[in-house]
Amino acid sequence: MNYFKTISICSLFLCAMLLASCQSSFKHKIEKSEHGLTIHQDSTLITIEVVNASIIHVNKIKIGSTPTELPDYVTVLEPQDVTWDVKESSDVVTISTDALQVIVNSKGIIEYKTLDNKNLVSETDELTYIHPKDTVHSVSQAFEAGDEALYGLGQFQSGIMNWKHVPIRLQQYNQEIAVPFLVSTKGYGIYWHNYSLTDFNLPQNKIEFKSTSEMATTEKVVVPEDGEKENVAAYAVKEAAEKNIRETTFTPSNTGEYTFLALSDNDGRMRGEIKVTIDDDPIINYSTIWMPRRYSGKKYLEAGKTYKVVFQNTGAKIPGTLLYNTPDYNKTVFSSTRGHAIDYYVVQGDNPAEVISEYQKLTGTAPMFAKSAYGFWQCRERYHNQEELLANAREMRERKIPFDNIVQDWFYWPKGTKGPEWDPAKYPDPDAMVDELKALNLKLMVSVWPEVKNQALEAKYNLDKIESSNYVDIYDKGVSERFYRMLSDSMFHKGVSSIWLDGTEPEGVFNTKVNTAIGPYESVQNPYSLEVNRAMYEGRRAEFPNERVFNLTRSAYAGQQRYGATSWSGDVEASWEQFSEQIAAGLNFTMAGIPYWTHDIGGFFRDSKSINPEFDSQYTNPEFIELLTRWFQFGTFSPIFRIHGYVSETEIWRYDAAFESTARKFIDLRYQLMPYIYSQAWQITTNSKQLMTPLAYHYPNDKNTWQIKDQLFFGESLMVGFVTEYEKRQKEMYFPKGEWYNFWTNEKIHGGTRKTVKAELNETPLFVKAGSILPIGPKVQYATQKTDEPLRLKIYPGADATFTLYFDDSETYDYETGEYSELKLSYSEANKTLQITKGNGEYLEYSKTPMTFVVEMIGGAQQTVSFEGSDLEVKL
Repeated sequence: MNYFKTISICSLFLCAMLLASCQSSFKHKIEKSEHGLTIHQDSTLITIEVVNASIIHVNKIKIGSTPTELPDYVTVLEPQDVTWDVKESSDVVTISTDALQVIVNSKGIIEYKTLDNKNLVSETDELTYIHPKDTVHSVSQAFEAGDEALYGLGQFQSGIMNWKHVPIRLQQYNQEIAVPFLVSTKGYGIYWHNYSLTDFNLPQNKIEFKSTSEMATTEKVVVPEDGEKENVAAYAVKEAAEKNIRETTFTPSNTGEYTFLALSDNDGRMRGEIKVTIDDDPIINYSTIWMPRRYSGKKYLEAGKTYKVVFQNTGAKIPGTLLYNTPDYNKTVFSSTRGHAIDYYVVQGDNPAEVISEYQKLTGTAPMFAKSAYGFWQCRERYHNQEELLANAREMRERKIPFDNIVQDWFYWPKGTKGPEWDPAKYPDPDAMVDELKALNLKLMVSVWPEVKNQALEAKYNLDKIESSNYVDIYDKGVSERFYRMLSDSMFHKGVSSIWLDGTEPEGVFNTKVNTAIGPYESVQNPYSLEVNRAMYEGRRAEFPNERVFNLTRSAYAGQQRYGATSWSGDVEASWEQFSEQIAAGLNFTMAGIPYWTHDIGGFFRDSKSINPEFDSQYTNPEFIELLTRWFQFGTFSPIFRIHGYVSETEIWRYDAAFESTARKFIDLRYQLMPYIYSQAWQITTNSKQLMTPLAYHYPNDKNTWQIKDQLFFGESLMVGFVTEYEKRQKEMYFPKGEWYNFWTNEKIHGGTRKTVKAELNETPLFVKAGSILPIGPKVQYATQKTDEPLRLKIYPGADATFTLYFDDSETYDYETGEYSELKLSYSEANKTLQITKGNGEYLEYSKTPMTFVVEMIGGAQQTVSFEGSDLEVKL
């Protein structure tokens, strides 16, 4: 049956009534409606909704069960009037759209195929259930895994890039972010629509241990009576070395990749090593504080060979459990602890970029940040008073270190409280402080927690909290609005530009059985950050409609991209291993459909004075300075570029001259790439593109890209590799099909191969795809600095190329009403010509203010041209 956009509402209603009354040939009763159908499958109702041609919503609920009353926090797309057909036989119902087929058999199992009958993904009844007995999970849905790589799900510190068969717990922690959206290289995505704690690929097999060494004890460090409570070390449980260690042997029955999940304990625990080794090879290795409960790892094992397995669970109050999946697991499973129904969306696209684009139609697109947000962020833990912050801001400008933003971290509030209130003893005049920063062309970001310990503020703004915690009940709309009002009164009305929303997991609600305004906390625990950021975004857009919202936040959830937020990777430590893990963590986060992400350059816990025994003094330790250098290079090619560190003075001149020189080089490069970055940001907003992506995003059919976790694409043209080992001065990189230019030397490399390239400490491997137009701006001190220097257009030949340059006022939302300009650049390889033409928008008047470009052909000549609004052809 067909539904067309042209038919009237009355006709749709009559048609739906007639369809519902038709006799079905399918084995089970079918009820049809305007946007889908419901199948009465034995004791279960299966509702299949056609949201658009590429998005299918499936809900399965037991007959007689009550549907959820929880709000839909995530999806924003109502079902569209698209064409879809239904065909029936006694055993199969097939729904077809212009993009895919949905095939339901008589057992209620659903397959998804392309229009040319290629399998995308299929359900399986194994590990699929609603309200079973003897399990902690209420609902579970399994899919058959194919020949594919799987990305997304949020941010995790395991260093794993491809999630196929890997067990993960989707639960919010400091350093780990749960976003239940998955993208396949086969051309589909799955959004699991459940807000409770969710296990992904929960293993069914267990490694047995026979003995345990001495159990760990938990001794708290005593806080001096006159000590400040921001001393995190005072709250860290001392590590009980060499405790909770067990050993056994394991003989696998199959050859292949085994995936492991270690279950530990976090009841009052902040640190203690979690380590699993197989024949002394560490497959799980966590030593940071703020520990989660579950840890993932994987290793290739041979059938019949006996392996030594050691599990160290130091710092925990339980011995822990080690589970695993075998190489023939062949499933993708979502299992949630709460819920009355299986509820998920399948999203189709020809490649990961199209899948994410469709997913953002479902959950919302990311608005533009102010151009300054894409510049350098100077941040440390912390500036202790108003004068210290201003003195460092002045010195950065005096030293001509480009930056746009400076950050005030916590404990600016009065002693003994926690909440957005300035301590007059330390910050006597915040208004004057902000005014001086603005005169320096700087913006101020301030950290605010949804955790409030200030009786006067709580009473003034009537802030109800989640029981047994200090976290505001953000699920209460009134509390949400008043939380924003409290924050705005103390920050935005004093000129603060952006907010650092820390602790949005939230980590302090230990009793998940308590209620919120909309029901048990355990039913809605994962989207807390989403609602905090919603309150901030909607409140600020309404109150300051001409100022773009930017929030930095430690957690995230599906749909959060629409609320002007960037997440960061939490309080990671300075180590080569954890630095390496940040790359895979960030790439999977952006593949979960949220484009903006960042990290603490150099790590949060940096040396032995900040709970990191890895290094002594950070300012003189040569290994730490090299780690900081490599991390800084990664930061340059991250969506948001920000340095940070616990009890650290992070200004780049505080380290040796070599580091300062390299840092300046990469800060300059970031600002020279600003025309490229800002134009790519426009593509994020208008076409749901991504700024930082794994190679598989661009080359999903090239299996050589599937596991790569130390290279990435920055925008459409730049491929970057990162050195993650000490004293390495070269790097092996994979070059996909095509030709690649070394950004530093213009040397050309033919793709489809692996090649070792130079990687001196003051450079990171950086390559430009042949068939690229790379706009390069002048060196500036801040993103919006005016200059008479022309924009340089670098043409990398070898294939046709296009690029859309984007311009607006850099600050307001006027672009949403057409106040912007595009310039279309198009290079023809056959004719060796560059076409410059006007695109959409009339923000710039080229006839009054012509735009000058220096056009450079890599390997050839360059020339200066002027664009005055009429089509311009440049012969190269």
